[in-house]
Amino acid sequence: MDTNRAGKEEMDTAGSGPGAWHPRGWSLRTKISVVLLLPVVVALALAGARVRAELAEASKLSAVRDQLPALQATLDLTALVEDEMVLAVASPASSELGRQISTVDAKTAAVQKQAEFAQLPTDAARTLDTALGRLAGLRMAGAATGSATVAMTVGYHDIAVDLSRILPESIAAAGSSAMDTTAATAGALMQLRTTRAVEEALIRASGTGPVNDTLLAAAARAAAEEGVLASQVERGLPQDVLGRFRSITGSNSNRQAVLLDALTTGNGSRLPGLLTALSTESAALSDLLAGQVRDLATTVGERTNEARSSALRDTALVLGALLGALAIALLVARSLVTPVRRLHAAALTAARRELPETIEKVRAGESVSWESIEPVPVDGDEEIGQLAQAFGDMHRQAVRLAADQAELRRQVSEMFMTLARRNQSLVEQQLTLIEDLEADERDPQRLEELFRLDHMATRLRRNGENLQVLAGGSPARRDHGPVSTAELLRAATSEVKDYRRVTIVNAPNGALRSHAASDVVHILAELLENAIRFSPPEHKVLLTADRGADGGLLVEVVDSGLGMQPDDLAAANQRLASGDTVSPETTRRMGLFVVGRLAAPLGVTVRLRPTHPGAKHGGITASVHVPGALVLADGLAAPDPAPVRREPVPAQARPAATPVRTPIFDGVVSGWFTAQPGPDFSSPADESWRAAEIATEQPVAVQVTSAGLPTRRPGAQLAPGAAMPRQAAAPDPAGFRDPNAVRNNLARHYNGMRAARARTGNGNGQAPQGKAEPR
Repeated sequence: MDTNRAGKEEMDTAGSGPGAWHPRGWSLRTKISVVLLLPVVVALALAGARVRAELAEASKLSAVRDQLPALQATLDLTALVEDEMVLAVASPASSELGRQISTVDAKTAAVQKQAEFAQLPTDAARTLDTALGRLAGLRMAGAATGSATVAMTVGYHDIAVDLSRILPESIAAAGSSAMDTTAATAGALMQLRTTRAVEEALIRASGTGPVNDTLLAAAARAAAEEGVLASQVERGLPQDVLGRFRSITGSNSNRQAVLLDALTTGNGSRLPGLLTALSTESAALSDLLAGQVRDLATTVGERTNEARSSALRDTALVLGALLGALAIALLVARSLVTPVRRLHAAALTAARRELPETIEKVRAGESVSWESIEPVPVDGDEEIGQLAQAFGDMHRQAVRLAADQAELRRQVSEMFMTLARRNQSLVEQQLTLIEDLEADERDPQRLEELFRLDHMATRLRRNGENLQVLAGGSPARRDHGPVSTAELLRAATSEVKDYRRVTIVNAPNGALRSHAASDVVHILAELLENAIRFSPPEHKVLLTADRGADGGLLVEVVDSGLGMQPDDLAAANQRLASGDTVSPETTRRMGLFVVGRLAAPLGVTVRLRPTHPGAKHGGITASVHVPGALVLADGLAAPDPAPVRREPVPAQARPAATPVRTPIFDGVVSGWFTAQPGPDFSSPADESWRAAEIATEQPVAVQVTSAGLPTRRPGAQLAPGAAMPRQAAAPDPAGFRDPNAVRNNLARHYNGMRAARARTGNGNGQAPQGKAEPR
């Protein structure tokens, strides 16, 4: 019933149960947390998005601020490149040009180092590398081919323009339109200054000699470009510096007129006068550009600080609101979760520790009071408090039920033990009677039938012992001294049904201690029974023994039967090693259960392995290892290593007075295990036996006392020839008294008392009808 219910619950769980994300599968704490924290989480997500955006803006602005030193160095490098251009065009072979080139190279190395440290944006870094590469190529081309002056100025102009783009590209990463406008204006100022430097270089190259139309035309184009750039710069400059810029660039129209007049008339006498204004105005443009860059750096710093302050302020507000909401949520949830947690902890403790411990105490025979179960520490009369009270009641009822079940199980076990002991007593009496009949029987056919009856009674005794083991007890044993290995194997063989199919291969010298012999015989008999049952009828089962390296005894039961699957074999070995516990599987493998129970207290190891792995009839080999402490090498009795229970050896395994073999014993054993009837046995005691039979047929008068008890005269019931002196039995060294013998003596005494009273009461000396004798 429990298995079916568990299977149904498992199918329900697998088939129709809620998923992991379904609210029905959530704990109470999770549900309360979701209800209370969901609005908080939503608000936190929105606020976090805002804070994250502010932090991202602050991070971008901070990165731009860190790049400003490199950008300023780029502006300085652009001015140096412009000076190099003027010298390269006006004084191409002068020492001053060489010094300027060295200055530019040193500044270039510094700019590259600062740009790498500041981690400029990818586009800005690519533009810087391209411009510096073009500068090196322009120098090499000019020195090798003597390029034209105009082409050289165009090359330097393009390099300066590229350098002027680095500032707007870097500032664009901040994502501010105002700063983008300022950066674009600063870049236009740099290009305007470059254009004026081109004009200066071309005018200086013209000199005071004949007018060079090509140079003047290029200078005129540069002056026109200057006007366009000036218009762009005016649109981006603030009002406070717009007038200053116009005053700086006011000479552009006059310069264009002088250049046009020189081209028209061919008179360049007025051209040198333009150089002073160009130098002065270029310096003023540099100052204005530096002011714009400073304003840009100030703006970047202020915006960075503002973004960080806003992010920190919003973060503080969000955290404060979150903590307040959490505090309120915790106060509300605590009143619900704490009782549930106590109830949950109490349930787990009861299920995993208290109930198992209580059941173990009950199984151990200790008294457990269900009234001593402490209630769940949950106060209150609401639903949770009522649930805690109900759980406490259920816990107490479970303990009470466990105690009742244990008591019922103990009573059932005692009933089985009592029944088994009574059956064992009857079987022992039956075996004793059969042995007496065997000793005096002369008819070989009748003797064989008695042997078969003796064999069946021996198997009944083993089944009774199995019942005692299943009931949790142990069979009663007598101490008859050590048992030799050969007798041990024969005794085990005699307790199985088809003993003729068992072949004893080897039996080494030695003997087992008396307290272990009977259990080892029982173990071997169960293994032989298994081997015979699962082997083909035409196959033999081999029983062999040998001494182990540790002085112990290794006995193997080898069959060629069906074998076992690897999983079943591993499970069987595990049960044998652990001693096993009573379960539904015990009914199917009762023999292995009994073997494990009997082997564990003795330290005997039982293992199963395939006889022929992979074969059709692979079979199973059962190995039984008896430790050396239980084996006597010379077969003589020795004191036991510790006080143990004394157990009898089966009738077929009991030695004569000493372990010495005798021809009569061998003859009896051989006749027992042969299929054909044995020889006709006769002895001088046959005459006494026949005289005793005649004497028992004659009625004997029974005399009773005044109290109604029968009178007895010593020797009155002796048969003729039976009064022969008997040797006194050797005293038991351990002082063992067989409980079955004591019980039988008391039963016979009690039966005699009842029979005497019954005869006295009826007056005819016969027992009353309808009354059964006590068992």
